[in-house]
Amino acid sequence: MKLGNSAAAAVILLLALIGIPVSASVYFTSSVPQIITRGDPFTVSGTGAVNGTVAIWIIGNDHYEVLTTTPDRQGNFSLVIKPTATAKFFSGQYVVVFQDPGSDSLLEIEPGTDSNGNLTIMNRGKIIARLGQKELLRGDIRNVTDRLIASAEIPGVDDTFLPMFFFVEEPAVHFNQLIPASGLRLPDQITGQRILFTGTTNMGTENSLRADLRNLDSNTTVLSKMIAVVPGSEMNSWSYELNSPGLQPGDYYLSIGWARSNATGSATFTVLQLPPSLQPAGSPEPENIPLQDDPSMFIVFFVSGLLIISLRVYGFGNR
Repeated sequence: MKLGNSAAAAVILLLALIGIPVSASVYFTSSVPQIITRGDPFTVSGTGAVNGTVAIWIIGNDHYEVLTTTPDRQGNFSLVIKPTATAKFFSGQYVVVFQDPGSDSLLEIEPGTDSNGNLTIMNRGKIIARLGQKELLRGDIRNVTDRLIASAEIPGVDDTFLPMFFFVEEPAVHFNQLIPASGLRLPDQITGQRILFTGTTNMGTENSLRADLRNLDSNTTVLSKMIAVVPGSEMNSWSYELNSPGLQPGDYYLSIGWARSNATGSATFTVLQLPPSLQPAGSPEPENIPLQDDPSMFIVFFVSGLLIISLRVYGFGNR
């Protein structure tokens, strides 16, 4: 997967608001704004981190982890939570907290566990808060975050914290044109015409989706192709298009999914044949139409004959 996909939400947060140098900023980049999709990468990067090693806390449903990274000489850093790691996340709310060590370049606040296996927050090895069992974190994310950030107020601690809340979701694909209360059914299509279906997904733009089209009656594959995930402001999108002549009349099953997982969206639709009365009228070629069968031509010849006879009767033809 590519890092820093164009569909990701880059949230720039100025850390001056919480005491971090005014030149510093942190970027949280995920599949779509404020969503970490399981199996997609998640990136925390920043600039102006001039105090040395920084820490990234990841707290969520059955998850309590702190990662560290060392900025370069210019204070730039980037830490990638790999797809293999996010694939182990559970659905629900998470918080990612950036921790700067302050001017003393020491991370005074750190995670730990007590003798009973409870998660803790520690100040230089001394427990200052007990958070309970890891599996109970799910419903207490904001309270845990508040307690972590409050540790910055302890005398002698100059660490500063920046939290960002996200939701972890299962990979998902949705169709835009589903008919309400139809049981995942798309609008009917007309044979010989262009077919276009669109939808949304929470997967990042570095992914490709596989589109499989099958005949519903025979279950035979009509077409399989890869389609792109397109960046969006709130949700990423996809589109599936078949130009004319489209499909033959019948019932069809369309599935759009991620090749690396079982995440698939599916729907059915019917292709109809227009009755002759509703089909667009063509422009017949003149040479294909017998002359004697055309009433207008008969009238032309009839009138011309009458004129010739009249001229002869009145003698005009003998002048």
